[in-house]
Amino acid sequence: MEAVLLKIIIVGQYYWPDDFLVNDIAEDLVQRGHQVTVLTGLPDYTTNHVPKEFKGFRRRHEFHNGVEIIRVPIIARHTGFFFRVLNYLSFYINSSIYAHLIGLNADVILSYQTAPILMANAAIILKKRLHRPLFLYCLDIWPDQMKIWGVYEKSPLFKIMLRYSRFAYGSADLVGITSEPFREYLTEVDKVKSGRIIYLPQHAQRMQVKQTENHSDTVNFIFAGNIGYQQNVECILKAAAQIKTNRKFLIHLYGDGSDYQLCCNLARSLDIMDRVKFYGRVPRNVLAEVYPRMDAFLLTLCPASRIGFAANTVPAKFQSYLSAGKPVIAAIDGGAGDIIKECQCGIAVPADDEQALADAMTSFIEHPERYKSCGENGKQYFEKNYEKKIVMNKLEKILKTLICQPQE
Repeated sequence: MEAVLLKIIIVGQYYWPDDFLVNDIAEDLVQRGHQVTVLTGLPDYTTNHVPKEFKGFRRRHEFHNGVEIIRVPIIARHTGFFFRVLNYLSFYINSSIYAHLIGLNADVILSYQTAPILMANAAIILKKRLHRPLFLYCLDIWPDQMKIWGVYEKSPLFKIMLRYSRFAYGSADLVGITSEPFREYLTEVDKVKSGRIIYLPQHAQRMQVKQTENHSDTVNFIFAGNIGYQQNVECILKAAAQIKTNRKFLIHLYGDGSDYQLCCNLARSLDIMDRVKFYGRVPRNVLAEVYPRMDAFLLTLCPASRIGFAANTVPAKFQSYLSAGKPVIAAIDGGAGDIIKECQCGIAVPADDEQALADAMTSFIEHPERYKSCGENGKQYFEKNYEKKIVMNKLEKILKTLICQPQE
């Protein structure tokens, strides 16, 4: 079968040098022979400010690893809710202007939608302007995601975003979801036809972890990723305070986020600083060196009562955990919890149940031999479902299929 090479425009607020999976997606598509242009913002996610080498209209148009990058001006994230809103709005407005004005052509458009749904607006404009199909790949579900910020159905803002979400999802030729439970919300609330929804999990880089036996007296747990409200790391800390065992254990927390300082303070107030260690954000290559020394991975999310349908999210870190071939101990509902039970890669207890999590961790600490097969089970599930090549093959097939559909 003759290869079909595509011109692809990817729209998303974040791209290299910020570290997001969309970087891998774009570069992999280039390696497959496709021409890829990314319309994105200035890099500010990692440090909350725009690096000086990108200021003063520098590096607004460049190539990196074969990917053409067009950057639009934004107001940097800084800290606090006010600047976060300005950051989102600046990309929404400026990317929409660029989408109207820049001389681009494409066979297909991919919206890599992180948050909020407004980030898809430029992709919708390009679809209508170029008369090309749009694949909206959503990592979160809108407007339900607003519940994390305390905005609920009766709020005028929620109603406005519901109207826009229906417009955005309805504008896409196909909507990709990273967790199967998302389908229910999209069909019932956002009124997307089920036939226009496709499950495409996020891929993960395989963590090259050498399987080693832990000969120390300490059982090592690790949580690696964003430490924000949604991730509910507080549950881990409260569980750690309730563990009663004679064996030594240590919880390693890698990452930062909006709740980082809150969690540091909570650990001190619970008097468990001898049981937890905070490292802050580190590069992925550092984690690859750390993972072999760990015995199990920790995963938590808030329950639906606190964050709505976002409780069904399958966190990106989960795939990396599985690839490492170590047991996963989680306090989580929805998609990830179902997978843990399905492939028997660890223990899943209800979200926010700190006592159940403490009991699960205690069981692992005192009887690690019971969980020896969990790591291998998880690794096999990763290889069948989340391996980069498998997911990228599916994405490429989706994009090629879309260009065969008639456009209005």
